[in-house]
Amino acid sequence: MKTALREATRGFGATSPNPRVGAVIVKDGHEIIRSYHRAFGALHAEADCLANLPRGAARGATLYVNLEPCCHHGKTPPCTQAIIKAGLRRVVYGVIDPNPLVNGRGLEELKKAGIEVHGPVLEDEARELNRGYFKFIRTNRPWVTLKMAQSLDGRIAAGSGDSRWISSPGSLKFAHRLRAEHDAVLIGVHTALSDDPQLTVRQVRGSNPKRVILDTDLRLNPSAKIFAANPNPVLIATRPYPPADKAEALQERGAEFIWLPPGRGNQLDLDVLLDELGQRGILYLLVEGGSNVLGSFIRNSLYDEIIVVIAPKIIGGDGVPSVAPLGIEKVDQAVKLTAIKRKVFGPDLAIWLRPESP
Repeated sequence: MKTALREATRGFGATSPNPRVGAVIVKDGHEIIRSYHRAFGALHAEADCLANLPRGAARGATLYVNLEPCCHHGKTPPCTQAIIKAGLRRVVYGVIDPNPLVNGRGLEELKKAGIEVHGPVLEDEARELNRGYFKFIRTNRPWVTLKMAQSLDGRIAAGSGDSRWISSPGSLKFAHRLRAEHDAVLIGVHTALSDDPQLTVRQVRGSNPKRVILDTDLRLNPSAKIFAANPNPVLIATRPYPPADKAEALQERGAEFIWLPPGRGNQLDLDVLLDELGQRGILYLLVEGGSNVLGSFIRNSLYDEIIVVIAPKIIGGDGVPSVAPLGIEKVDQAVKLTAIKRKVFGPDLAIWLRPESP
């Protein structure tokens, strides 16, 4: 099952809105094949394994898969039928698929066909691997990760706005890996104007995520690097009825617009944005800032995880804080988080945090 879970990670950034699934087939105590779901619309992991074996080779074997096999027609036929037809003797699964079209029905179909079913195995790990999928099935919204790279005293830039580079080369490579693991990356227009980023994956192997810019007044420059770096559309979240000349200039560069009503404080309504991104099949959203954007997501409790990379540098009070003011006046009103993982990248410390359970 650990091998199946590792295989599933090879589909990062390509499978949404499908789950991340890996599969291993074992016969007579030996692994005969392993595979993973490579991309949305491609064969599922189980079916891919069976399609690449000679006819009859899987008869009497055991299949390990981190998610319950599907039993319905979608982009591809049901995996349960392929498993039954191949003559597998036993199926070991990690976690039940929460999709209402499956949700235990796949396992029952296998049992009725005389196949032994065992599980869940490594259920927590299997659920964690597909945390975005589980949330999406429940809410139709993506899993939202806020990522910030800051100095020891919580600054993301000097007073002049200069932010290159607070963190180390190792942390920058980690940031690119995070992009490759997410379906979309989001920043605010202030960051887009000051840093002119590409928001692509360059330092690691992986797919480029969709790019999302929060831009209330369409201030983004049509000549920005973000348009030249990747031919895929840049999604600009903005208010309805923007200036026609600005909208047309951005559309000519490949922009697509997401029209959002104003939310609290005349800011864009992030609730509506997450609904729209969910409808576009985005299961994993990485929010890279800046401080006002991060503050908005935190203030509205619209995040699932925070990853903070802390560099051993002190910038001082003139610097830009990593999170904009939240209106907190007493310590007991502070946002409470639980650290779930820590990792070192060169001189920097990365901490993964999630909201404290109520």
